[in-house]
Amino acid sequence: MKKKLKNIFLVILVIVFVLYLAVTAIMDLTNKKDIHTVTVSGGAEILSVEHSINGLIPVGTDHYYLVFEKGTEKACLVLAPKKWGSEHFDTEGNVTDPDFTITSLAKRIDDFEVREELAARTSMLGSEDFLIAPDYALTLDYKVTACLKLFFLIATAALGFWGYKIASSDHEANKTAVKIFVILVIADLVALLKVIL
Repeated sequence: MKKKLKNIFLVILVIVFVLYLAVTAIMDLTNKKDIHTVTVSGGAEILSVEHSINGLIPVGTDHYYLVFEKGTEKACLVLAPKKWGSEHFDTEGNVTDPDFTITSLAKRIDDFEVREELAARTSMLGSEDFLIAPDYALTLDYKVTACLKLFFLIATAALGFWGYKIASSDHEANKTAVKIFVILVIADLVALLKVIL
């Protein structure tokens, strides 16, 4: 009975996780209400947050930038890749292209500690000085992340079917096929880490 309940619980967890990935990906791709276009006058990186597994294996770093809108000089936070700042701002924080415009989805910063640290680093600005609420950031790679979530779901389903075929075969599994399967499972797990961290 306990084993049956455990299996039911695991199935529910998997279903919830799959639904979470699918729903958040589709919501991000179809959300037009929170898309903002900002013509930028200047900005700089104000925080980088390294993600790791158990504090040992690095799996990526988030880079937060404080940018200002041309004309209003109101601020907003941008979550972007490492090189984004050096590609668009000079050493004094001015834009290298006077017509530099970004269009992206504003997403709430999930991590409480990151929100608190960003609030501390932008404490010289009042809430009225922000173009977008200061606990939100324009997330430049939101489309890539959403597509990765959907890809992960499709790839996992395909790998699950393939793994089932290998395991249930009456013949001894082809060693090359098993090696390829293991490599693809590892790649799939890496894709998962990219979308959940």
